[in-house]
Amino acid sequence: YKKSIRDWMDAQWPNGAYTETAIWLDLNDYAGFGKGAGETVWATAPPILTVRHMQHYGDLDFLKESLHHHIRWFGFLTRNFESGMKDKGFDIELKNYTGGGSGLGDWLCLPERDLFLTHTAFYMASGRCIAYTAKQL
Repeated sequence: YKKSIRDWMDAQWPNGAYTETAIWLDLNDYAGFGKGAGETVWATAPPILTVRHMQHYGDLDFLKESLHHHIRWFGFLTRNFESGMKDKGFDIELKNYTGGGSGLGDWLCLPERDLFLTHTAFYMASGRCIAYTAKQL
């Protein structure tokens, strides 16, 4: 976990955005909120993997090393989530929403993928992981 997370931290943009892949390969950036951000699901991997690493190894030093990176990512999401969702065609009240949109979702679903739910769930997961990490320290 640590190497993958460190690769993402090294690739993090100055604005706090995590890339979709580490090393950044300019893959699927259309699915993120722009400004170098990868798609919300993959770009949220670093805080999630950090928590899993902590739960498995109890590595508090790595939590300290990575926390400020994850906070920068969450700050990026907070500043860009609503406008990014609007740019993807989602309105705040989800009027006429039938699923779909831009981004990753459940790749195995038979009906239209619910991408609003996916983006929102991983935004929430980022916040929860940061809160968990901070509480451990």
